[in-house]
Amino acid sequence: LFPDTYDFYVGEDPEIVVQKIYEKFERKLTQDDLERMDELGLTLDEMITLASIVQAEAPVASSMQMVSSVFHNRLNNSSIFPLLQSDPTRVYAEDVIEPNLDIANRLMCDAYNTYVGAGLPPGAINNPGRDAIDAVLYPAESDYYFFCANVQTGEIFYAKTNAEHE
Repeated sequence: LFPDTYDFYVGEDPEIVVQKIYEKFERKLTQDDLERMDELGLTLDEMITLASIVQAEAPVASSMQMVSSVFHNRLNNSSIFPLLQSDPTRVYAEDVIEPNLDIANRLMCDAYNTYVGAGLPPGAINNPGRDAIDAVLYPAESDYYFFCANVQTGEIFYAKTNAEHE
């Protein structure tokens, strides 16, 4: 679902609502985007999932490319960094998925929690906007594997090693 402003009529058929949202997404995704996804070896689902994590982690658009680079570096070196360790994925698993399950499903929760499940979660944790999509398709070049944000100032600090991160 592409985050945007949509106009709907009261009592509009849900199929029409879904169709409008889907068509908006189709218009926002370009052929260049699809080609870039192929270059990066990402499926559409993987790209949107990663963009959703970047959207949740980066406080402003200007920091999204660098945050994206950290996740790309981890994904490209998964034998050393099998876990993405993204706080928003843990929160999503604990605060959104788990409380809304009729039957406990630890495997599902763990799959979304990137402190437990390796690689990308099975789906997006939010609806990423164009800035996050672009950051995933065109991440900054860096050799960072860690970052930490100051929630008071929004400043993000990057590190190459866990020792620097700590």
